[in-house]
Amino acid sequence: MSNKVETNKPAFVNTLLLAIATGLLIAGVGAYYWFQDLAITPIRVVGLIVVVLVASFIAGQSDSGSAFFRFLKESDIERRKVVWPTHQETLQTALMVIIVTILISLFLAAVDWLLGALVRTLVGG
Repeated sequence: MSNKVETNKPAFVNTLLLAIATGLLIAGVGAYYWFQDLAITPIRVVGLIVVVLVASFIAGQSDSGSAFFRFLKESDIERRKVVWPTHQETLQTALMVIIVTILISLFLAAVDWLLGALVRTLVGG
């Protein structure tokens, strides 16, 4: 698979589309806070969501934006292929981790105690 993005549009157009989308996002967030006292929160949230959707659509028209949305789609396809462990497998694995952690901590405590006793004997304390 090639890592190079195929450019269907001139670089200026891609840059312009991404700049417009970024400007819309900044303006939307600014408007959300600017109208804090004038509009109730649900209206501002809906307005911000609409601005984000419009900006996403505009950014998706650029080559890098379309590559990003293609990546998101392929990631979702791969996520669906994951086989998740059952509840029983999760509990057994967690129990094994706890038991091994306790055993290693006891071993390290015993080694620490033995080395401390050896040093105290050598020093004469």
